[in-house]
Amino acid sequence: MKKYDFIAIGGGNAGLTAVSNVAATGRSTALIDRGPIGGLCSLNGCNPKKVLVRSTEILQEIRHAAKFGIDVSDVHIDWSRVIDRKESFTNGVTEASEKSLKDQGIDLIKGSPKFVARNELEVNGDRIQVGSVVIATGSFPRPLGFPGADLVKTSNDILALREVPRDLVIIGSGVVAFEFGQVFARLGAKVTMLTPGKRALAGEDEDLVDILVEFSAKLGVTLLTEAKVSSIARADGRLRVEYHVSDEKRTVDADFVLNAAGRIPSIGDLALDKAEVKCDRRGVIVNEFLRSESNPDVFAAGDAHGRLQLSPIASYEGRVAAKNYLEGDTEPVDYESVSRSIYTIPPLASAGLTETEAKKRGLSFSVHNNNMTGWKVYAILGEPIAHSKILIESGTNKILGAHILGPSASDEIHIFALAIKFGITAEQLKNMVYAYPTVSSALTYALG
Repeated sequence: MKKYDFIAIGGGNAGLTAVSNVAATGRSTALIDRGPIGGLCSLNGCNPKKVLVRSTEILQEIRHAAKFGIDVSDVHIDWSRVIDRKESFTNGVTEASEKSLKDQGIDLIKGSPKFVARNELEVNGDRIQVGSVVIATGSFPRPLGFPGADLVKTSNDILALREVPRDLVIIGSGVVAFEFGQVFARLGAKVTMLTPGKRALAGEDEDLVDILVEFSAKLGVTLLTEAKVSSIARADGRLRVEYHVSDEKRTVDADFVLNAAGRIPSIGDLALDKAEVKCDRRGVIVNEFLRSESNPDVFAAGDAHGRLQLSPIASYEGRVAAKNYLEGDTEPVDYESVSRSIYTIPPLASAGLTETEAKKRGLSFSVHNNNMTGWKVYAILGEPIAHSKILIESGTNKILGAHILGPSASDEIHIFALAIKFGITAEQLKNMVYAYPTVSSALTYALG
């Protein structure tokens, strides 16, 4: 029976980061995965998606070039060439990842593992004993239970789509829905977003989400809330989506239907009960050090425990899990200052608490809402929309939360994240000298 000090199950950001950090100390390590190594972000997530977003961002700039004194005519986008460019970023990821593992002395075992005991795995019929394991198996699209659900495609499919659909229906109203919805609306598709909830982008600031929804509608994205899909069927060479709003039955036809109803942890095949690892509906139940509460030799990182499904969080948690394995629970996870961004155009970026969350905690704070569209630096950029909302704690003057919808928001948000993490006050941010005219220089006004 083979033995390892540490094994990562899953070859994405969390697993690769964790096993690399442990391997660097000379311990015996392995990584087990049944699929291509590299993870969702690199292969079918953040990076390839951002390539598509960037192409439509360039398209928008060209379409609006006239207001900058630049005359452009006959603008055309070859979407198949965009997909070719996207694939140039994904081709070779797995090969490079596997080579990196080999160079580090990490054994790669390809197969579907399952636990047979607390510290024992079975892969491809072979048994492996391990000191500690990090479960970093990621997630998969939430299954849909209505008739015709097999006709619904995933983000993997839409990333490979070489022809722009005339009509696109998206089930869900989260990050993936808005990012792809805007991309294809700008390409001329009629986009219908169906969500069973009462609002879009739950967890984000409601005021800025409302502005984003209204702006997206102008692009051709129709959001229907409290809309529950009941069936999908082929009709006249297309797809007919039947849904209900209240008790009213409605239908919409589409060329492509995307499942953007969220993702669930990919842990069902691991036989975690054999390892005495307890789970709930979100995934593996872990403590603040990312250890399983029922088996301390097992860690979970990334989507496997379902806290924050973000690529940089997966990498961060992989590092934290490795450190706590090596040093004995010295670093609890901290999500208070995490930056997150939705790559619409312009992006919606956030750090810290929303107004709703701050109120639930009983905090005393002031809210600084700003429509920055007409501010000089934004007017120079010529962007049609720019808003911010900053929460400042009363008494301490510290930043509790920051939410920005506008150009460069996904970069600018890191200033606020740093302020939240290290206790930098609003006054200290305002007293900084910023290069002008930059969007960051607008902070002095956004903070009130």
